[in-house]
Amino acid sequence: MLPRITLRISSLLLTLMVVALLSSACGAAQPAPTPTPTKTPMAVNAAAPTDTPAPPIEMPTPTPAPPTPTANPGNISPFTGLPVADPAVLKRPPIFVCVNNDPAGRAAHWGLSKADLVYEYIVDGFSLTRITAMYQSQEAERIGPVRSARYPNIWMVQMYGGVLACSGGSDAIRYLLKNEVGFPYLDADLDDPSNNEYFTNLGSDYRTRLQARTDGVRQWLVDQGINIDWNKPGFPFSEETPPNFSGDATVIDIPYPGGNSVEWRYEPALGGYVRYQGGDAEIDPAIGGPLVSANVIVAAAAHEVTDIIEDTLGTKGINIKLHEFGDLRVFRDGKVYEGTWRASQEAPPRWLGPGEVPVPLRPGQSWVQVVQQIEDVTYQ
Repeated sequence: MLPRITLRISSLLLTLMVVALLSSACGAAQPAPTPTPTKTPMAVNAAAPTDTPAPPIEMPTPTPAPPTPTANPGNISPFTGLPVADPAVLKRPPIFVCVNNDPAGRAAHWGLSKADLVYEYIVDGFSLTRITAMYQSQEAERIGPVRSARYPNIWMVQMYGGVLACSGGSDAIRYLLKNEVGFPYLDADLDDPSNNEYFTNLGSDYRTRLQARTDGVRQWLVDQGINIDWNKPGFPFSEETPPNFSGDATVIDIPYPGGNSVEWRYEPALGGYVRYQGGDAEIDPAIGGPLVSANVIVAAAAHEVTDIIEDTLGTKGINIKLHEFGDLRVFRDGKVYEGTWRASQEAPPRWLGPGEVPVPLRPGQSWVQVVQQIEDVTYQ
């Protein structure tokens, strides 16, 4: 078990100064309407940007812990509510994989239906969204296309006690992930530069070529001698539709920047909501069918622009405070449930209705759609 390292609050200003100097030294240009992402190289032999330690970024004072959840039975997945054949898999830390979600990336999505939980969130100067998919109860032979880490990954992986697998990142984020956080970080550019040991290459387009797999990430943990005795609380689940819903919700519209708005359409015959983005239904070739989520969780969180430079045009990163609290809408069975969510740096979020009573999810996959304001989301 890796030791948890407490990040110093007093060093925020020093970090921002260091990042600003790094940006200036690289001659970053002014942001353009359509930024060009930093390419992921086919092979990286240069030294990691960890030779000169940088001051860590502020970790805010944790919010009060939410109510302690009731533990699920030992053979029930804590994040899908579904039984597993081998309960031992639920003692493994969940794997989080950063997935490209620009138009080219969406057209090449693979393996998202195998995830227990998926987050979508705004990145890069409010210009587009990125996806991070979490795998624990199921294996996935191919997940992609893999892209670089962002600030929100620090919060989400830490609270779930997981392992992060991505392809590079800005100098500041990469330094934090490799040196300051309390969870393992597998960086394809540094830990598998030829992309033939833990990752796989398909093609030459940096936006779509890199693929991950769950057994590759777990092999990296073994090779590094990392053994995590995982034990985190999960979510409450119920097959029955809870009675305290606020209304019907068979179509959900979530506005995201850059033409990336999401729509979910409830299909009772499929047992959940079908995902559309940019006007197109999303298909997962891993199953030969549409992406269907039993639950759509919309969580409003504070978004702050940082001085971390994310691309060659100087686009600044976004810090989304996923470890705090905010407004909530839970969609299941064609109904909507209103409430609030709360989380901490030590435990996954709780989805709470009136009186802080947990809202039970429908067994199956859940997507967490992170937004700036709950009022921006519409449904009918």
